[in-house]
Amino acid sequence: MSEKLQRILQNFEFDGDVISVVENSQGNINATYEVRTNTGKKYLLQKINTYVFKEPHLVMKNIELVTAHIRRKLESMQDTTHQTLTIVPTKGNQNMCTYVNQDGEKEYYRVFLFIDHCISFNTFDECQDRKEQVAFNTGKCFGFFHQLLSDFPISMLSYTIPDFHNTPQRFGNLLASIENNATNRAFACSQEIVYLISKIKECSVIHEALGRSIPLRVTHNDTKLNNVLIDRDTLEGVAVIDLDTVMPGSILYDIGDGIRSACSNSFEDETDLSKVFIDVDLVKSYLRGYLSEMGPFLTPDEITYMGQSIRILTYELTLRFLTDYISGDIYFKTKYPEHNRDRYLNQFALLQDIEGKLAEIDAFIRSFMQQDFPRERVKPN
Repeated sequence: MSEKLQRILQNFEFDGDVISVVENSQGNINATYEVRTNTGKKYLLQKINTYVFKEPHLVMKNIELVTAHIRRKLESMQDTTHQTLTIVPTKGNQNMCTYVNQDGEKEYYRVFLFIDHCISFNTFDECQDRKEQVAFNTGKCFGFFHQLLSDFPISMLSYTIPDFHNTPQRFGNLLASIENNATNRAFACSQEIVYLISKIKECSVIHEALGRSIPLRVTHNDTKLNNVLIDRDTLEGVAVIDLDTVMPGSILYDIGDGIRSACSNSFEDETDLSKVFIDVDLVKSYLRGYLSEMGPFLTPDEITYMGQSIRILTYELTLRFLTDYISGDIYFKTKYPEHNRDRYLNQFALLQDIEGKLAEIDAFIRSFMQQDFPRERVKPN
């Protein structure tokens, strides 16, 4: 363990003495370390990425508020199956510590309790013959997360990344990166750029309706498959984690991104594009799970645009990977020079596949809702 990590860890209230610190390489944004003490307790130490999160105090305040609300709801329901993140305070009873590095720059670190007896999956392929069961339970866990927060006072939350799912603005960022062309990479992407330009109007419908026919709710905004912890024995969802991007928004963004990332047949950097497609059977299983928890709370337009959200979130991530590639890889962590190129080509192929399957997905959503929730929708608080 480095001297720097030793100094950082000394700020926190651990149960016992730290005996090991191992870096966890998963995740594109924050640096994460698994910490163990001599009492057998396990923790997660994270350095908050201040390039992405300009105001770490707001990030941590949102997490405090949301996890406290979820914990109260679970206790009132006497629910011992589900959990939420638990912040480990500093010795000064703060939710994170500040470390000044050798360049005089502030770095921010926080610690969470490790949620044990759980696993997470990066793709459903890891589940082998239980893919649809895990897809159902993943959708159900995110639906339960939204249900628990359906009465949370939305005005209490800050926007940790303003305009995070502002699709027209993401599109504008792409155009700016093309104009600047800092890396001379834009010329090699002309075919994809023309296609994305042709789709911007129809992919802005959720943003245009947000706050009107589509309500503002508490949203996670990073609903990847591996952000749901799954019980090792039952394969039921236990907790939704990685709450840095919790803020006001549309739950359609969570649904669309969750299905985009979980029900794709491949990782986001798969280079064999013949393997890149959305698995409609997994989509249906995911939606059954989600709607079994959240169906009664949805408004008509949330139901109408639910299938479309999968397409829109894939479109948006294509924009983001392409923008970062043209700009010189300044947002997403990359493992090799053409990593973001492979990512945007992957998502571009997925986008085109989803567009061909939207009619079937929309028909499934309508049929499920009419059969299981035929009564008038419960309006959000």
